Amino acid sequence: MKILLISPGSPDDIDSQITQGIPYLFSKTLFAPHAIAAVAALTPTEHQVVLHDEYTHGPVEPAIRLKKFDIIGISVTSNQQKRSLQIAEFIKKHFPLTLVIFGGIGVEHFIHKEMSDVDVIFHGEAEETWPKFLEDLKTGIYPRIYKNISKPDMAKTPAPRWELLDGDLSSYTAILLQTTRGCPFDCSFCDVIYTFGRKLRSKTIEQVLEEVRRLSALKVKMIFIADDNFAGDKKYTKELLKQLIPLNNSFKSPIEFITQIDITIANDEELLMLLADCNFQAVMIGIESVNEQSLKDYNKQQNLRIPIREAVQKIQSYGIVVLAHMIIGADSDDTQVFQKTANFISEANIVHHLCHPLAAPPGTKMWYELKRAGRIILTDQEEIADKLDIISNIIPKQMTRVELFEGLADYWESIYDPVKFTQRALTFIKGVHYKPRIKEPGITDLWTLRKMLWRVFTFFMFDAGKEHRKAFFTIIRATQKKGMYLLPKIIYIYTCYLVDYNRSMYDAKIARSHALWERDNGHTLVIDDHPIPVAEKIREHAAPILNAAYGHIRGKVAHKETLYTAVVTAMVDFNDRFGKTFDSFDDLQEEHIRATCDRVINQLPPNGHESLQDMPTAPPAGFTREILDALDNAVRFRNSNN
Repeated sequence: MKILLISPGSPDDIDSQITQGIPYLFSKTLFAPHAIAAVAALTPTEHQVVLHDEYTHGPVEPAIRLKKFDIIGISVTSNQQKRSLQIAEFIKKHFPLTLVIFGGIGVEHFIHKEMSDVDVIFHGEAEETWPKFLEDLKTGIYPRIYKNISKPDMAKTPAPRWELLDGDLSSYTAILLQTTRGCPFDCSFCDVIYTFGRKLRSKTIEQVLEEVRRLSALKVKMIFIADDNFAGDKKYTKELLKQLIPLNNSFKSPIEFITQIDITIANDEELLMLLADCNFQAVMIGIESVNEQSLKDYNKQQNLRIPIREAVQKIQSYGIVVLAHMIIGADSDDTQVFQKTANFISEANIVHHLCHPLAAPPGTKMWYELKRAGRIILTDQEEIADKLDIISNIIPKQMTRVELFEGLADYWESIYDPVKFTQRALTFIKGVHYKPRIKEPGITDLWTLRKMLWRVFTFFMFDAGKEHRKAFFTIIRATQKKGMYLLPKIIYIYTCYLVDYNRSMYDAKIARSHALWERDNGHTLVIDDHPIPVAEKIREHAAPILNAAYGHIRGKVAHKETLYTAVVTAMVDFNDRFGKTFDSFDDLQEEHIRATCDRVINQLPPNGHESLQDMPTAPPAGFTREILDALDNAVRFRNSNN
C-alpha cells in the first residue's frame, strides 16, 4: 500500500515565518516532525511510505493530487486542529476511497467536534496499534478507534526513519529524539499523561547512542531530547550522559543538545557537570509561577521544595541556558502577577523564556475543577481556535479575561525590550563559572565556524534593527572578556531571543486584538456545559472499584492489554449505569462491578482468554491512575461521537 504521512502546518504559521526571518539559520522551521518519522519506522517494509511536512514543503494538496495514496495519516497537534480538518475534508472530497487517519497529541482536543471525514482515529502511542491496524486492514475489518491502555516497551521501539527526510534535515533547527516517556509528576494543567502515562519507561542506552550516531551521520547539528522529563530517572540519565559524552566528542563536530527537565537538577552538581560536558545548550524547565500559592494551584510540588531563583542561577553557572516556561492566570494570580513575573525574570537573569496564559486541556484535573465551576470556554469559535497559547479557554478568578490578555500583551512588549534583555545577558555571562569539557574544533570546523560567524555578524551589522545591533555587539564584547568558548552559546542565546522577541510582538498584537473583541462580544462566548464524563464519586472511590474489577477479570484473562481494555470497557458501562447515583463502594456496588465485568468477559473473542503474558494477582503500581486516564478518554470520546 502507498501511505502518506502528513505533519500539518498553517501557511501563516508565525514560528516558521520568524525562523525564516533569521537568514543565517538557513532553517525553515524549528523542529523536525518526529511523529510521522516514528510511525514510518513502525510500518512494515511491504508498504511504501512518503512523509510530507507542510512547514518545509508547503500545502500538501498538490502532492495528494499528484500521486494516489491508499492511506493518508495526519499527525494532529493542539495548534493545528483547523488545518488537520481542512486536509481531511479535501481528501474525502477528491479521493473518497482513501482512508484518512488521525493520530497525535492533538487528537485529544477533538471533543464535541465533527470528524465525519476521518475514518480511523489513533489515541496515544502507536507502537502496537499501528501495525495491528495494517494487519486488520488486510481483512477489511477494523475499528474506528485504536488505543492501547497498557504502554509499549520502549526497548522495542525502532528509531524514527529520518532518512525519509534526509534532503530536508538541514531545514530544521533541531531533530527530535526520545530516551524516555512518562512523567512521575501530577501537574493539574498537564495532559501529557494521557499519551505517555505517569510511569517512566526508557529506551536502552545503546538504542539512544545508536540513534545519535545515525543522526550524526545525517549531519544533524542539534538534537532536542523531547522527553517529558529527561532527568525523571537520574541514575539512567547519568549513565546515558557518561556514555554520550565520549561518543559526542568522537564526532567530527560535537552535536548540541537541548531538552526538557525539572528544576531539581540544581541540587545535583554531578548531573549539571555531565549536561554541560555533553554540550547541552539549554534545558526547558517548567517554573510556571512566581506565586507560591499558584504553584499549589498547579500541584507543582517539586517547585515548592527549592528556591527557584537560586536554582536557575546555579544551573546557568554551568553555561546551560534555562528556558523558563511561565504561566499566568491561576486562581491565585491577580493583576500584580505580571510585574512580579517580570521582576523574577530580571532577578534570575533568564535570557530565554516563554510565558503563556493558563489553559486547561480537556480531562486534566484543572479542566474538571473549572468545568464544574462553569469556567471553561468552548474553543470552537474562530477567535479562539488553535490559539490556546495566546487565548485561554478559562475564566480567571481574580481578573477578567480582558485584563489577562491586556496584561500579557503589556508583559510581552516590556520583558523582551532589547535593553532589558542585554542586561540579563550580561549578568548571565558574568555568572558562568564552569567551562565544559567539549572537543575543541578542528581546522575544518574552524573554517565552517568562520563562515557561520561571517553570516551572523553580517546580519547584525546590516540587516538587524539598530537596537538589536547595539545589544548584540555589547554582549559580544562581554563574551570576549569572559572567554571566547562562550561565543557559540551567546549566538545561540541571541538567536533564541530574536525568535522570542518577534513571537512576543505577534502574540501581543493577537492578545490586544482579542481583548478588544471580547469587550464587545464577550457575551457570545459559550460555556462548556457538556456533562462531566466520569462521575466524581466514582473517581473518588476509583482504587477499590478498579481493584475489584482487576481481580475479577484477572481470573479469566491474563494478557495485559486484553485485561486493561476489559477493565476500561467494564468501567464505561459501570459509569453509565451507576455514575449519577453512586455514593460509596459497598458490597452492593461490588456485585454491580462484578456483573459488569462478567458481561465484558462473555463478549471477548475466543482467543481473548489466552494467557499470552502473565499478570500479577494484584494490580501493578500506577494501575488506578492509568485506567482512570483511559476511562476518562473513552467516555469523553464516546460522548462526542453520539
